[in-house]
Amino acid sequence: MQQQALKRACLGNESAMDFLRRWSAYVHAIDDIEDEVTTAEFRLATFIGALELYTHPFFLAHGHALKQVVLSCTNLYADAVAWEKSQEPWQRAFADWARHSGAEMVLAVANLVGGYQHMRNISLELRTVNYSEHHGEDGQPT
Repeated sequence: MQQQALKRACLGNESAMDFLRRWSAYVHAIDDIEDEVTTAEFRLATFIGALELYTHPFFLAHGHALKQVVLSCTNLYADAVAWEKSQEPWQRAFADWARHSGAEMVLAVANLVGGYQHMRNISLELRTVNYSEHHGEDGQPT
């Protein structure tokens, strides 16, 4: 996610921004592990990243709200992985959408720092950024 968009999502809250930077690195690392493009050292560093993420001051302060988001994001990502190579076109289309499940954490943090209306204000921009970062000009996943 672009730095300016992250700053808007977090309303400049440095702790929230640091948490989301770590979240982004973590979920991208999980995806790299799933795609089997990593080394043992990378995987071990990812486990340390999880430790740092789930003991981050922002997570500790809002864990009651964020734990379910982590579970939902993980479940949705698991569905995407299960269907990304499906023979069914609708399942592949769902998987293409669902692979952006980590963005739900950005929206949850936006809600925590600025309320529902703030979350709504950034939601469509976030989804547009996610789509453009993961699709070519022809609309095909990259």
